[in-house]
Amino acid sequence: MYWIYLLIFIITVFVPQIIREGNAFFREEDVESLIILCFGVFAFVLYLAKEKELLKVFREKLHLQRKTNDITKDLSDSYSYIGGMNRKFDIVKNLIFHLPEVQSQITSKNHISIYDPILQAVKVLAKEEAVALRFVDVKKKVIVKSVDVPTKEYFSRFSGEVLLRSKKIFWEEDEFALVRSPRKAKNISAFLIFPKVTNQLEDVEMFKILASQSLLLFELDIQKQSLEEK
Repeated sequence: MYWIYLLIFIITVFVPQIIREGNAFFREEDVESLIILCFGVFAFVLYLAKEKELLKVFREKLHLQRKTNDITKDLSDSYSYIGGMNRKFDIVKNLIFHLPEVQSQITSKNHISIYDPILQAVKVLAKEEAVALRFVDVKKKVIVKSVDVPTKEYFSRFSGEVLLRSKKIFWEEDEFALVRSPRKAKNISAFLIFPKVTNQLEDVEMFKILASQSLLLFELDIQKQSLEEK
């Protein structure tokens, strides 16, 4: 394309040397001007065609960049989803593998240790170090057992009556998120309480599983204590 422009320029420069005379209708200067005009129009048409081609290539490049960005975003979302699923799988796996150890741990004096996997899982999912696990007698509206990290005073506002005010499985109060076990056992419901650090909490179903699992451990603990008393 550049060589064509160069050729047109050279010919245009030598037009006065090529055209030596006019004709019956035009003078020599008029013929030269007309030929130069034709070369100029031809060069302009070539420029427009080249610009249109470049614009087409530019649009295709933008389209490919958008597709690349979309693919990259999809891959990133897929990796995040797979990572989240692997994290959930590890949590559930650890809880299942922990069950055979409950029998031996529950005989020790420190019964709170059986809930450590639950508390650690909540910390990971909630991305918070503070968490409370409470077991409430639904009929009496009192807390029969509580496990609070770091301190009980941090969650002191959540009494049995406060926790039972809502019939929801998951809800929020101010800066706290609360999860209730979907079912109760012998009129006991388990509650998970932790600070809410994001506007939209993820993995709600996992928190429900953890609440149900903690209620199961609580029942095993109670049954063991009843057998020891007998």
